[in-house]
Amino acid sequence: MYKVKSITVVDNDEEKFLQFGCAPDTWAMRNAMKRAYSRYNEMNNQVLDDQPSLKSKWSDFKPYLSLKHNSAESNPGTYNMESPEDIESNNVEYGEWNYSTFESPDGTSSVDGYEVGLLGGHSGSPGAYNYVGLIQSYGDTRGTVGRFEPSVDTALASDDPLLNLLDAGTQFDEIAENLIGENNSPPYKVQSPGSAQGEFYVGAETNMPAPLMFAEFNPAVGHGLQKVYNINVPLGVIRLDHKTERDTTDFTVIIEMAEGSYKGIHSESLV
Repeated sequence: MYKVKSITVVDNDEEKFLQFGCAPDTWAMRNAMKRAYSRYNEMNNQVLDDQPSLKSKWSDFKPYLSLKHNSAESNPGTYNMESPEDIESNNVEYGEWNYSTFESPDGTSSVDGYEVGLLGGHSGSPGAYNYVGLIQSYGDTRGTVGRFEPSVDTALASDDPLLNLLDAGTQFDEIAENLIGENNSPPYKVQSPGSAQGEFYVGAETNMPAPLMFAEFNPAVGHGLQKVYNINVPLGVIRLDHKTERDTTDFTVIIEMAEGSYKGIHSESLV
């Protein structure tokens, strides 16, 4: 979890807007990260237990933010990765950065190799996945409550003769129906018959699968500088969307990291 002290947008073109988003900082996101990290290490330790020297020096757990983040890295075009640049517009040069791959036996002579990311559903099919959404995977394997708690037939229960034994008026049935039928389902989305629970977790396939927007900038004439402060960014990955009525657009984004003990910046472990 990286702490961003501020984000500044420098622009005076009122015909465009910019939106910033990142993964939601929720208990499901944190638990999904911990589970995936643990499973990734279990997989690697099958080899490393006997041959620990095989591990590369900079090998660690590197998930994507989303499937679109995966596309921006592997097949830029519709989505692209941005990198820092100096005052003369020279972009920073990077070394090697390989995202983590899970290798799973699929019941044949081959293996099912796929990459993972926090958000969205899965891409591919059982035995042939190429991307797995970690929040959805976490939800699919986690115990949860039933759709109705308790599971009671409202009509039968409210007409029960012993329940109505002391009914001096007519309100007993209505009170019983309210007690049984209202708030007997959880306030969060749960699965429907025939569907998987994981897809309803926030950040999974059918429940806010895209990054959570934490800022929107719409520069106006005479107000070419806008700023937001204090953002927690899981994985340190920010999605930036922009749109303009013109064919070309130009703006500057300045990201100031909060100071801390991790190589000079504030960063907390998610695992």
